[in-house]
Amino acid sequence: MIEHCEREQLVHAKTGEGQAASSPLEGFDRNPGAILKHLLFSQPFSSAILLLGGLIIFSPLIEGGTTQLPVLIMRLILLGTLIVWVTYRMKLEAIVLIRSRLIPVLVLFLGWAGLSLWWAPYKNPSVQWFISLLMYAVLFGVVLQGVKAKRQVWQVAIVIMGMGLCEGVFGIVQYVWLGEARAKGTFFNPNFFATYEVVGLSIALALLSSVHRSEMKRWQSVFLWSIVAVTFSAFMVAQSRGALLALVTAAIFIGCYRFGKIALLILIVCLAAGAVIPNPLKQRMSDVATQDPYAFSRIDIWKNSMERLADRPLGVGLGMYKYSSFQYRFPIESNIVRYGKRAESAHNEYLQMAVELGVGGLAIFLLGIGLWGREVTVALRSKLEPWERGLVTGLTGAALGILAHGAVDSVFHEPALVVLLIVCGGLVMVFQPIKMPDISRRSLPFSYHPVRLFFILVCGVALAILTIQPAAGWYAHERGQAEAQSGKRDLALDWFRLASRIDPGTTGYHDAIARTLVQFFHQSGDPQWLVKAVEEEGQAIALNPLDGRFPYRLGTIYGVLAEQHPSKDQHDLLLNQAVQAYKQAIHADPYSPLSYMALANIRLPQGRVEEAKLWLQRAVGTEPNYLPARAVLAELSLKAGEHEVAQLEFAAIVAVQRKYEREVLSDIERQFITVDLSPLGRALTLESKP
Repeated sequence: MIEHCEREQLVHAKTGEGQAASSPLEGFDRNPGAILKHLLFSQPFSSAILLLGGLIIFSPLIEGGTTQLPVLIMRLILLGTLIVWVTYRMKLEAIVLIRSRLIPVLVLFLGWAGLSLWWAPYKNPSVQWFISLLMYAVLFGVVLQGVKAKRQVWQVAIVIMGMGLCEGVFGIVQYVWLGEARAKGTFFNPNFFATYEVVGLSIALALLSSVHRSEMKRWQSVFLWSIVAVTFSAFMVAQSRGALLALVTAAIFIGCYRFGKIALLILIVCLAAGAVIPNPLKQRMSDVATQDPYAFSRIDIWKNSMERLADRPLGVGLGMYKYSSFQYRFPIESNIVRYGKRAESAHNEYLQMAVELGVGGLAIFLLGIGLWGREVTVALRSKLEPWERGLVTGLTGAALGILAHGAVDSVFHEPALVVLLIVCGGLVMVFQPIKMPDISRRSLPFSYHPVRLFFILVCGVALAILTIQPAAGWYAHERGQAEAQSGKRDLALDWFRLASRIDPGTTGYHDAIARTLVQFFHQSGDPQWLVKAVEEEGQAIALNPLDGRFPYRLGTIYGVLAEQHPSKDQHDLLLNQAVQAYKQAIHADPYSPLSYMALANIRLPQGRVEEAKLWLQRAVGTEPNYLPARAVLAELSLKAGEHEVAQLEFAAIVAVQRKYEREVLSDIERQFITVDLSPLGRALTLESKP
């Protein structure tokens, strides 16, 4: 499917397409559309080019970057491509591979990522991330093995620039006419959209700087300058600080390679002008510091990531960064809920890679980048036509821009950008194999055998099931949520159970079942619903011991279940189980005051006042604005005759409530500062009277 191998190479040899003298810019002066027509339609597309073009066009349309159906489609297409290619090569009894130092490093990285599955605490997301890495490796293979002619490189580059142009026009329309504060095209994140525009801008600028004006017709120059104008304008109205790093990186590479040190001076002047002349990006940089309390929290996240790496040098496991965040929260002092946010990504892909795959995983990845850079150097030093040099320079600048943006944002989690990174980086590496096909390729015997074919098909089916499973489970869960919102709890429970049967390794489905069962208890009063809910929350905890929310909910269910048993022994047993669940929640998430408060509420009726006070003090020490704990501490101090201590707590509560009384609060913020002070105020007043 990917290769037409010897047959296609013979065609290229006969037409002279594989020789350096040919240029797609020659001989199209009569009709402005002739060059595009010739490049795109003069010969049938190879299957590899159709696949690459389809993925480049399709990937930016993924709403939110993680929507199940589009990701499922991309994975299945790449998986099918791999199976068809392997079986086709088996039929030819040989696998023809491009010689590249990068392939062993890629295999080593995949092996290390697969090894991390053994120690990942929550297996399901780790497996899904590993499948994503496998499919990205397949995509790299499509580029390296399937692109065999200069014309094909140019075809893919046109698709990339065309998508940048279309996305750019859409983004400008959003900002100018549709009232969007920041352009984002079809992306959910303007930062990713801005870097996507940098890719098209990089290729167009490199071509303009490499191909002499005399070698281009006027309309060709206008076409490339139009791409530059649209993509740069779209970049500006996206107002992305992180993508600015991508643009500067690409511009430095292209400028220094083409014009030398003078390019740095020009870039500095441009940046200085951008800092002085009013523009959307400058305005956002000045506004974000005053309007967004999390604008500069990335430094704290990076420090936090280094702490995680120091604790687990081998890594916590592939895809485990956000799940390990419960134990690595950091405070935002200006917020009501100081530990309300937890970093679900490191906002630095290299740090996140180190946290998840350890120092070894990051070292392998950086080694791969270094070897790719060496391939780029070889390509640039070889004899290239101007348009070829422009493509190599532009594609390299685009890849470097995405890699640079990865140092300050989660760009490797956006499929469209990862696709562009792999395609741009891979296309740079195909120029040498195109020029020297015999030297650059290696043939390995791969004859047909029934056992071998059976093994390939079994592995393919297993990967297909693992790929379809999360999407099918997610859609069943979404259907259940829709039924629950419409009040049809019976149907909702059926859908949640179906989701858990389809994908039993996902904790959220068991938690959804448990919540629904608790609602059935409140509706019917039958404690058997609570017993079943306990089982479901227990499964969620067993699957993912890192999430502190599940043991907290389990403790709550045990507490409600204890109220249903008049027997003192059963009551005490269930309360002890609730205590153990809350302590497990604290171990998983020591920054939530809710578990401390729950333990205090259990110990106070048991007469264990000192222990209850310790739990309350830990709650207040963690979250000073958690007023329910302060109010109980004040009441206990008052009962113990510590009037001054109670008065100080009362004054602190009043001060917090006055500080935030005019702000629009979220549900969790209201839960923190909403407390009835009337009984405590009256008691303090009576105590103060002689």
